[in-house]
Amino acid sequence: MSFAITLGTHDTSSLRRALADAGVRQNVYASRLFDEGHVVPGPARIVHVVVKSAAELGAPDGDTLDGMIARVRPAGLVPGPLELAAYLRLAWRDQPRGPRVTVVSLRPTPEETSPRGFYLRHDDEGLWLRGYVASDDWVFEPTEGLAFVRT
Repeated sequence: MSFAITLGTHDTSSLRRALADAGVRQNVYASRLFDEGHVVPGPARIVHVVVKSAAELGAPDGDTLDGMIARVRPAGLVPGPLELAAYLRLAWRDQPRGPRVTVVSLRPTPEETSPRGFYLRHDDEGLWLRGYVASDDWVFEPTEGLAFVRT
């Protein structure tokens, strides 16, 4: 699955408001990423996002996030900015219910106890933009969806 996403059309405050107006639920880690100033919209630009499972990206046994980034870089797939997750959540309103999709970004702070990034989920409670905390040795399951930017 792929998407063309236009970034940079909102400042941080209006991006948060657009998520709230769309009924997107957030957990405390997502709020923390915004509150601590890690979600900083950049200039307007279009990025092409590819969503595939870890297995489809060449990790049939799963892999760490750093391992996945290294694995897909030769194919022209790279992490996106943290703001990408919010824009993708707004664009992907028909995400199927079920497994989460981690929007791959670089860790905003070196501390493993701080939120690392976002994932998208659709469950019985609705659409989510959730922040997550993960150690560097956390292994993403082969069935987990990952979203990368195509260069």
